[in-house]
Amino acid sequence: MYLKTKWISFLKVKNALLLLTGLFLVFTGIADIISLIVYYWGDWDTVIHARSTPEAVCGFFVGIVMLMIRTASKNEISKANFYSSYFESDLYGKIYYNELSEITGFDPRTVKSNLHFLRIFYMKRFSFSADDSGEYIELFSKTVVCSCKNCGAVIDKKIYFTGICPYCKTSDVFATVLTDNKVYNILGDAQSSKSQAVYYLRKNIFIKRALMTAAVGFSALIVFILIMVIIDSAGNYNDQQYLKDLLLSGKSYSSYELIKKQILDGIVWDTFFIMIFLPLIFISVKKLILIDKSQHYAELFAESHSPFLDLSVIKNSGSVKTLRRCLQSGYLRNCTLEKHDNILTISLAKKIVKDSCPYCGAPVTGAVNENYFCGFCGNRILRVIDKK
Repeated sequence: MYLKTKWISFLKVKNALLLLTGLFLVFTGIADIISLIVYYWGDWDTVIHARSTPEAVCGFFVGIVMLMIRTASKNEISKANFYSSYFESDLYGKIYYNELSEITGFDPRTVKSNLHFLRIFYMKRFSFSADDSGEYIELFSKTVVCSCKNCGAVIDKKIYFTGICPYCKTSDVFATVLTDNKVYNILGDAQSSKSQAVYYLRKNIFIKRALMTAAVGFSALIVFILIMVIIDSAGNYNDQQYLKDLLLSGKSYSSYELIKKQILDGIVWDTFFIMIFLPLIFISVKKLILIDKSQHYAELFAESHSPFLDLSVIKNSGSVKTLRRCLQSGYLRNCTLEKHDNILTISLAKKIVKDSCPYCGAPVTGAVNENYFCGFCGNRILRVIDKK
């Protein structure tokens, strides 16, 4: 609701093109430079003034700039998704910078600058204002009603955030939010599900974990093989018997110098590929650690029978900073960090449901209006004025 979705879709395509083009320019630039250095080893004047040197260097730096732009854009899209998700869970329409500072872990000035930038390029439907309590973000959305699915009672926003209906004492509460003639629901689902850790984990996270584990194992094997090749090549570089046998083998070698240049070329390229695979291993291992942490947090959440979980539970088994990273990476779902009554807590079993009936989950279809009734459960859905 708060994202410029079409523009972000375009930026994702642009980022993919920048990634492919940047990697191509970086690898081809490095390949040309390495070939020149190995072939003219020691003759640095020839290397510097070779016709292809400026093209290789320029291509390399242009590729680096493309990759930096792509990484920066990807990070900003991730921030926009995180802020948008948090805004969608809000019912009051006012979010102060101090609150977002505790949620994100950044200082209020950083949050403010981030949101001013995101408001221009990635996000919409909010503005900036201030009152006696400080500066805040004013959302364009409006809460229509907070209600209970079990008994149908209309309840106050404050009571909604406690997660328990004051009339029937269930946690099957939901809120209907209206923004730009579109409606969505925030569902509290703490009672029905949420004894299984998988409910709080990203879909297909175990497949992602298996693929990353395989990638780490494969990359580590490649690095090990390349190291063995480098050790073997380095031993052959000054092995006169090996060089003599290779020269007399009938292959197209005319001198020891050419054989050594080929060995050195192989060592340089093997080292280059090791330098590529090592960061990939490091990044994949970091993601695997986050996935393991996410699974640990999900198990803690599944053990809770309350719609909210005190942060002391997290502090005893990890860190709030790690929890933020798990949330921002998208490995955890149906849970958010929220601040109520000046207390930072974890809201559990909360889902954003769009274009669906909050009672039974059936899709909202056909021409609908304020008097729309769900065709499956028969309940009236207030202020549904969008079309599916």
